[in-house]
Amino acid sequence: MFDVLIKSFTFILIIVIAYSLKKAKILKKEDANVLATIIMNITLPCALLTSANGIALDSTILILIAIGILSNVMMIMIGYLASMKDNAKMKGAYMINTSGYNIGNFVLPFVQSFFPGLGVVYLCSFDIGNALMGLGITYAAADHVASGENHFDISELFKKLFSSIPFDVYVLIFILAIFKLQIPSPILTIASTIGAGNSFLAMLMIGLMLEIQVSASEAKNVFKILGLRIIGTIFISGLTLLLPLPILAKQILIMAYCAPLSTVSAVFTKKIGYQGDMSATANSLSIVLSIVCIVILLLIFI
Repeated sequence: MFDVLIKSFTFILIIVIAYSLKKAKILKKEDANVLATIIMNITLPCALLTSANGIALDSTILILIAIGILSNVMMIMIGYLASMKDNAKMKGAYMINTSGYNIGNFVLPFVQSFFPGLGVVYLCSFDIGNALMGLGITYAAADHVASGENHFDISELFKKLFSSIPFDVYVLIFILAIFKLQIPSPILTIASTIGAGNSFLAMLMIGLMLEIQVSASEAKNVFKILGLRIIGTIFISGLTLLLPLPILAKQILIMAYCAPLSTVSAVFTKKIGYQGDMSATANSLSIVLSIVCIVILLLIFI
C-alpha cells in the first residue's frame, strides 16, 4: 500500500508542480500545447512501441479491442440521448465529451508503473479501439449531428485517423502481432530511452492544462457531462466483471474507464461549432476525479 501511495503521490506532485509553475507565471498554459506535440508525436509512440513489443494476438486481445470500440459507442449514445432536448451543436458536444478516454497521457503512466508487461498490453489493446473511435469516428458522428448534414465523408475519417502518429503505431503493433514479428533490438533501445520520459511529460502537461473556468450558464452542462461519465463508468464496469476475461484484464479495463476526457475532446468540440469553455472545464475536473479514482483502484487491486 505504501508503494502505491508513494508512486501515485509522485504523479500528483508533478501535476501540482506544473500547475504551481503556471500560477507563478514561470510557465504558461500555452506551453501545454508544446508538450502535447512532443508527447503525441515522439514520447508516447515510443512508449507504446516499447510496451507493446511482442504482443501476441489471442481472444482476450481481440475482445479488449472490441470493448474499446463498444464502450465509446455506448457513451456516445448516452450523450446523445441526454441532450435530445438541446440544439444540434450541444448534442454533438455531448457526444464528444461523454465518450473517449485519455489513455496514453493519463492511465498508461500508472499502468506502466504498477502493471508492466501484460497489463500494458491489455491497456494498449483497449486503446486501439478507443483511439479508432476518439480520433475519428466519434468526431465524424458528432459533426454529422451538429451540422445536420446527410453525407458522411469516409476519406476525411481515415485522413484524421492516420494523421495521428499514436494510431499509426497501434496499426504497426497490430500488423507485427499478426505476423508474429518483433521490433529490432536497436530500434527498441532507442524507443525505450525516448519513451521513458513520457510519464513525466504527460503529468507535466496535465498540470499546465488544469484550469477551472466556466460560466454559470455552462456549469450545469459540465456537471451533467461528468455525471453521465460516472454513471456510464459504473454501468460498463459492472458489465465488464461479468465477462470471461482474466482478472488482470478486468482490472485494467476498469482503470481505463476511469480515465479523464480525451485530450482532443476540447479541440473537436470547438471544431463542430460549439463555443465556450464547457469541454475544457469538464476535462480539467475529470482529471481531478480520475486521480482520486485511479489511486483508490490501485489500493484495491494491489
